[in-house]
Formats: sequence, C-alpha cells, structure tokens
Amino acid sequence: MRRLVAIAPPGRQVHGSSLLVTGGREHVAWFSGSHEGAPDTRIHVSLAARGESFGDPTVVTGMDGVAHWNPVLAAGPDGRIWLFLRVGERIDTWRTMVTTSTDGRSWETPRDLVPGDLSGGRGPVRQAPLQWRGAWWAGGSTECWDPLRWDCFVDRSRDGGRTWERIDLPLDHAACAGAGCIQPWLVEVEDRLVALTRSSGGAVFRAESPDGVRWGALQPTGLANNNSGIAVTALDDGSLVCVHNPGGHDWGPRDRLVLSVSGDGGWTWREAAVLEDGMPLPGIAVDVRGDGVPTAAGVQGVVTDGRGEFSYPSIARDGSRLIISYTWQRQAIVVTDMDIGALT
Repeated sequence: MRRLVAIAPPGRQVHGSSLLVTGGREHVAWFSGSHEGAPDTRIHVSLAARGESFGDPTVVTGMDGVAHWNPVLAAGPDGRIWLFLRVGERIDTWRTMVTTSTDGRSWETPRDLVPGDLSGGRGPVRQAPLQWRGAWWAGGSTECWDPLRWDCFVDRSRDGGRTWERIDLPLDHAACAGAGCIQPWLVEVEDRLVALTRSSGGAVFRAESPDGVRWGALQPTGLANNNSGIAVTALDDGSLVCVHNPGGHDWGPRDRLVLSVSGDGGWTWREAAVLEDGMPLPGIAVDVRGDGVPTAAGVQGVVTDGRGEFSYPSIARDGSRLIISYTWQRQAIVVTDMDIGALT
C-alpha cells in the first residue's frame, strides 16, 4: 500500500527522504525547494501513527538563505530523535548540522556536527548511524567535482554522538569508472561491518571490516547501479535487502524502483519485488511518462524535471514488515510497505 507523505507545491520539488520507525510512529524527513540546490530548500519532517496518514510537516532550518540537503533521521543513544542535515551552496562545501527532538515535532536549534570541519560534510549522508559494538557508526562521503573524485568514509562516535572520528574507505579509482563511490550503507554480516555504496562505476560497491577501523578496498558487486541512491538493511536470517533503481549506466534511468535480496553478504543479488514503475498516484495530475534521467548533474546538484523518476529510497524494519520511503517524480514523497515473508 502506497501512502503520500508530502506533495510538492506548484513550482517546487521534493526529494531525499529519510525514514525512521520508532515508538509506534513513522517519521519521514525530506528536502523541498524550487529545485535541488536552490537557496530556498529546507528540511521538512512529518510523522504518522503506524500505517496511518501523515500529518502536516515541521520545517527545520539550519542556515538562512542556503540550500539544505539529504536529511537523515536516527534514534539516538540518548533516547531522543536525531536529525542530521547538510547545508551549503555547493556539494563540495557542505556542512553537516544536527538537531534533536523528543517527539519528532519540536526541534532544537541545529548546530554543527563537527565544528570547524570544511571537508564537505561529516556524519551520515543517507543512512541512520548504526549501533555496533558500543559505538555509533555513520556512513559518509565527500564529492569533489573539480577535479572529479568521490570517496566514502565511516564516522565513529564513542561518546553518544558528541564527537566523531573519520575512517576512510579505500577505493582504487582506476577500478571504478567515473567519479567513484558515495553514500555508503552499513550492515552487520557475520560479526563484521559491511559497507555497500552507490557508484559511478555501474555497480554497487562493497567493503568489509572486522572492527570498523581496518577496511578492505571497495570492490564491485553483482548488483548493477545507475549512480543513484540505494537503501540497505539486514534481515534476521542474515540475508540483505537493497532497494535501488536497476540498470548499470552512469546517471542512467530512474524509472523503476525494485527490491533485491542477497544471501551471501552482498556479493550476488536477485530481484525480488518491483516497488514502483509509474503507477499514477490518486490526487496528483503529473505526467508519468519519462525515464527519470537527470538533465545534468554537478556541484550544485541534479537538474531534472522529475518526470518518470522514482528514486532515493530509505528503508526501515518494523517487526515482520519493511517500510520504504522514496521520491515520486520529485512531486511527492511516498511510503510503502511489504511483508518480509513475501521475499522468500
């Protein structure tokens, strides 16, 4: 069942959702503005009782007059809801800010996650930090556009999110065509930490570590990637689930959103379900014809009219169900769910 979280007002776009299920509620954050990278973009947060309709959003502003990007919701080690957000006119000048809430409605004034950091963003870029071995582990990345180079890292906090230690993920750029890898998702596989990333090289890339500090090099898996965001989670039986756009062309079509399953820790995958392929949404008169291919992409974001685009998923487990949020043609944020048992 698909549920609308938000509909973009005329002349605006919505994108980059993050989903958190906690305390019997579903929380979704996204950015909205004239277009990706516009100075009027802001973070919006809405919540719903499990399976119910979403309420009016709260708007969160980190800095006035500056673009806001890629919110990440997380259940913090202090029992509060954390919201990480990136701000900056250009992707390579991002600053990561953070705010917290007790109820998902009222938020503290955002502050810098790592004061003084000018590296292009710290902390999580797409996935909530993972609680593992007494620390908080966040998948991060940096995007340099001139010269073109993308790299991933893991940020570790051993004091409940107050301070962070950056650990780079090795990548042989000669083995990955184009810019590189970004936006890692972290999962535990057989007591090891595994990172799965978006890439410009035609595939999801993978690295693993025995302790989160010593990492092997990122290597391509058998799962094609079109240089668009993915979302990954682990199931109780040890298998992994990835929501993604199929296809391996750099900046390729985003017109189908599917769910794939891996039984070997993320090396090989099988497509298990189609989540979105252009079915109309009630109440939204938007032309669904198109392939979702961006018109252009650069240091100020992706340029697109959104037609045919179903992308940038976020995923959470809720008992026996998977809850997934995603962008619908940049005109809506949608949540859908499915029974984990249907994947077998």
